[in-house]
Amino acid sequence: VLDNADKLDCRKFLTPKSLVAGNPKLNLAFVANLFNTHPGLDPITEEEKADIEDFDAEGEREARVFTLWLNSLDVQPTVVSFFDDLRDGTILLQAYDKVIPGSVNWRHCNKRPANGNELMRFKAVENTNYAVEIGKQNRFSLVGIQGADITDGQRTLTLGMVWQLMRKDIVNTLGNLAQRMGKREISDADMVTWANGMSKKGGKSSSIRSFKDTTLGNGIFLLDVLNGMKSSYVDYDMVASGRNDDEAYANAKLAISIARKMGATIWLVPEDICNVRSRLIVTFIGSLMATAEKMGV
Repeated sequence: VLDNADKLDCRKFLTPKSLVAGNPKLNLAFVANLFNTHPGLDPITEEEKADIEDFDAEGEREARVFTLWLNSLDVQPTVVSFFDDLRDGTILLQAYDKVIPGSVNWRHCNKRPANGNELMRFKAVENTNYAVEIGKQNRFSLVGIQGADITDGQRTLTLGMVWQLMRKDIVNTLGNLAQRMGKREISDADMVTWANGMSKKGGKSSSIRSFKDTTLGNGIFLLDVLNGMKSSYVDYDMVASGRNDDEAYANAKLAISIARKMGATIWLVPEDICNVRSRLIVTFIGSLMATAEKMGV
């Protein structure tokens, strides 16, 4: 096998010993390199290229953000391929334990083999079923989701579960603010109300009805929120009207830059704001609320 790969200039990642040992990740890297070097496929047409670029763009962007968030929790091993690395449930269970301490009984969990091999499917499904069970115990909306869906890499269902876990983390961070508001936890409606109030505090009239509001796409409302938090940070001479894509992108980029300068932990990129990816904008506002709490705003 390796001699033939050498003739094709594709002998990477594997040694005879590792090939016989059957390390799944090295095997995957070997096959991926072989495919990238000699795909054996006809070039795609422009029409096909457009379809591929549009395919599940939002899911891919969310997966990128959720990967960054999971790694910020210091899960082991580091998440590289979002859907693949979550299939056996071990990362999900670690995330639950970090976000909701004490929620995981580790005696009920199957650990990955020390030799680096994958968990057997039935053990992986036991883990993911347990992850779904913990989510339901914490009032996550997981109707129709089974552990096997996560193990099989069902994209929408996996994203939905991790989003609720990330949102729980945001809510936990805003716990002190919730107490001041006399609430058990902060809802999306509370976040919208807070953001509108912060815009008004800065002397601006912009407002939103929800995190799906299309006006979020030009970035101006988010800049108005930041202005309400600390007016000296927003120079409106640098804020564009947002009437075209370039201006909207510049505003979104400026909002992210100012938020980070304030000390907020930001997961999204300008495109997420311009395309009004509501889940990711929730993380932005949630982080601003937590930052405002620290600033005493």
